[in-house]
Amino acid sequence: MQYNVNMNINIGAIGYNYTHETDFKMDRPGGPGAYLFLLVKSEAIFYINSKRHQVKKHSYVLLQPNTPCMYKGAKENYSDDWFYFGLTDEDKAELLEKGIQFDTPVFLGSSDELSSIIHQISYEHFSADLYHEEIKVLLTSVLFLKTAQLARSKTIRSPDVLATKNEKLTFLRTRLFEEPTFFSCVDQMADFMGLSCSGFQHLYSHTFGVSVMQDVISGRIEKAKALLSRTNLSVSEIAQKCGYGSEFHFMRQFKKETSLTPSEFRRSSSWTQIEKSR
Repeated sequence: MQYNVNMNINIGAIGYNYTHETDFKMDRPGGPGAYLFLLVKSEAIFYINSKRHQVKKHSYVLLQPNTPCMYKGAKENYSDDWFYFGLTDEDKAELLEKGIQFDTPVFLGSSDELSSIIHQISYEHFSADLYHEEIKVLLTSVLFLKTAQLARSKTIRSPDVLATKNEKLTFLRTRLFEEPTFFSCVDQMADFMGLSCSGFQHLYSHTFGVSVMQDVISGRIEKAKALLSRTNLSVSEIAQKCGYGSEFHFMRQFKKETSLTPSEFRRSSSWTQIEKSR
């Protein structure tokens, strides 16, 4: 099913990064009166349709207009992002199709990305800039897509673990582009991350939107371009510095990625032209 990026979502009120006092309690026995999206940022207690829920921070709750509800902080000041909105039956069905749940807390593992999107939505909501309404609608659609993606992810971890994994992944990806020989193979990268080979490859593509092998090739080719343009190293030496075991393999892959042989690329590079003009 193709997702409709022009959903008819009308935001009536919105709040970003709200922190309430310890005695805060929102009690709506007749329901919130409109659809209410809550991104919970602290431990909380929710009563939804009279059922008690102990809600972890980094969870979302999407309440329907007539759903009886009450919520408050569990241990500390209650904190959340929120917005009230209208929704057509057609768009509600589409959210359900994507896995968005109503009237039940859903733990996401991390809420930073969603909170950032809500911050942008809030800015556009109060803005008078050109196209702010169109941007707000698109951002809200992105928010629900990212919410569904996080909720369905099989790699959900605690925020601290996610932060550590992301830091190591960022380091790893940087090495692929700056030092293509730093990691000799995917198995070594998986060991560095403390994951199985398949688990690492899934996490990498889920995080960056490309496979690790695509980035391995891209990193090698970009490094090769730089060395061809800025040094007088031989093609064989460059192949070795970019992690290729064979000059022939390097030349074949370089031609496939750039449509030029390494020698042709070197002759066409600006650095080479400058050297010739001296």
